[in-house]
Amino acid sequence: MKKKIIGIAIVIVIMLGLILVVYNQIIPDEYVPAADEIALHLQLDTEEDIGLLVYDYRADSHEYSGGISNADGSLIKHDSDNIVVWSKEELNSLSDTLGLSIQFRIITEYVAPNYENVYPDEITKYMEPISWEAHCGESYFITITGDKISGYKADLAE
Repeated sequence: MKKKIIGIAIVIVIMLGLILVVYNQIIPDEYVPAADEIALHLQLDTEEDIGLLVYDYRADSHEYSGGISNADGSLIKHDSDNIVVWSKEELNSLSDTLGLSIQFRIITEYVAPNYENVYPDEITKYMEPISWEAHCGESYFITITGDKISGYKADLAE
């Protein structure tokens, strides 16, 4: 009887292990962009939590603006990984490759986001723009470091 129970327990453990392996294959830990998308992983590595992360960007000859905030009005955590995904359609591009340039701004306190992306100068910290040739179907990793006193910097991982 004990051997039968041990055998059943071993089979259950093996089955759970197989289910976990299949689950990890079907649902990866990281977002994988579709063939017509570009994914940006914006990793914050700042000294303090921030209010909003705003970005002005140019995709080939088209200019856009966007941003990230928490819907509940809380601050964005200083060590958070935020993902932004753009499709070719959203970027008005027919090509799978496009010139991308982004200038990030950190709004150091939470304020309600607005469509104009205009915020008080005293809580707005600009970063130097970064540019590269982006390819659809690819993910790009940008780390934002710094603090509200010394300023912030955005670095694209090569």
